Amino acid sequence: MSIIILGAGLSGLSLAYFLNKDSIILEKEEQIGGLCRSFELNGIFHDIGPHIIFSKNRTNLKEIIALIKTNTIKRSNKIFHNGKLIKYPFENDLATLNTDERKYCLRKFLNNPYKNIKAKNMFQFFLKTFGEGITKLYLQPYNEKMWKYDLTLIDTQMVERIPRPPREDVIKSAKGIATEGYVHQLYFHYPNERGIQQIIMAYKDLISGKSKIINPIKIKKIYKENGGWSVETDKGKFTCKRLINCMPLHELFKYIEAPVRVKRALSKLKYNSIYIMALQVKKDNMGQSFAIYFADKNIIFHRLSNINFLGKNYCLDKNASTIMAEITYRSDGYFRVPGAKEIQQKTLDDLENLGIINKNNIISMDLKNFKYAYVIYDLGHRQNTNLVLRYLSEIGIECCGRFAEFEYLNMDQVVKHSKDLAKKLNRQKWHQYK
Repeated sequence: MSIIILGAGLSGLSLAYFLNKDSIILEKEEQIGGLCRSFELNGIFHDIGPHIIFSKNRTNLKEIIALIKTNTIKRSNKIFHNGKLIKYPFENDLATLNTDERKYCLRKFLNNPYKNIKAKNMFQFFLKTFGEGITKLYLQPYNEKMWKYDLTLIDTQMVERIPRPPREDVIKSAKGIATEGYVHQLYFHYPNERGIQQIIMAYKDLISGKSKIINPIKIKKIYKENGGWSVETDKGKFTCKRLINCMPLHELFKYIEAPVRVKRALSKLKYNSIYIMALQVKKDNMGQSFAIYFADKNIIFHRLSNINFLGKNYCLDKNASTIMAEITYRSDGYFRVPGAKEIQQKTLDDLENLGIINKNNIISMDLKNFKYAYVIYDLGHRQNTNLVLRYLSEIGIECCGRFAEFEYLNMDQVVKHSKDLAKKLNRQKWHQYK
């Protein structure tokens, strides 16, 4: 076999599709898809967080949604703040704030002493772009809650693409005149049935006959041999001329040798894990919102999503609903990680205390835990990531995917990276694989 791909997530499957050579894809899980897996609860599918399909790149978007039938949906997201629901994004609904907070946000945005600074971290970027009011009331507490990390120690890679909201829009917002922010996300697409994994299944069908997926499989060792690569597994030994990694870097290095400097850089790459709790109830009080964001640190989840919003195939009978709560955590020793029972109980308590559900109306619930969720762009991220990826490139391993490249890539970006890598490999002469 000329190519082995490690990981049958979105990156691995889309890469196999774009390659003009056959490949074998090795996947450890029983269910392919990685972070794009979907799970069923009483006939309703939900994802690992709401994986909406959108992109600033219209060509990429068209190629993805051409794979399956989708619903086109207008965003209806809110932010819970001091007992009120504020339209998302925060700066587009300042009129809903109380008088003092509204004046604070507008004054600090229009007369911003930080607007000309060179932002060196996420916190400084928020101050520069949005002013002290919007930063202190929402952006700082929400992001600290989600990332579980001091914002002054996170660089600007994650946020530097966010545009400064137009002055006139913020003024209108404070007067109660409707405006929209992040317009590339205003309308999004979603599979009309069975969750985001429909994208995964589409790619699986497209590569059928050309590439082979072997799963579940347990890797034991990866090493160079006879000018190529050998992968020893519990299902035998596989050899190839080219090895592509689409699984998390931290997992890959369990099976390959590396110099101390590379292992040291790898150990400094930080990420968040996540609990996803799906809850079905006879009735909820989320209203017409698809997602609600919670910056309050006394509330365990940072986001709730109403799965009913995604279309008729995501709705239970008799007006019952499916709600999904997201709770990030880090298990690197700095924070105590709550157990599953504690997470579940606190989630239920918070939902009831907020008036979103009544526990007596619960139909079913399911709690799942995922180790790799979000890449943290700490101040050493770029240097350490480059060092690790440079070493892998030097020994002949290409990487593609969110945790394989250690970049916070959305679905459209993952597919674009797969396409670009495939073009690079497809241009190479056959002798380069030998």
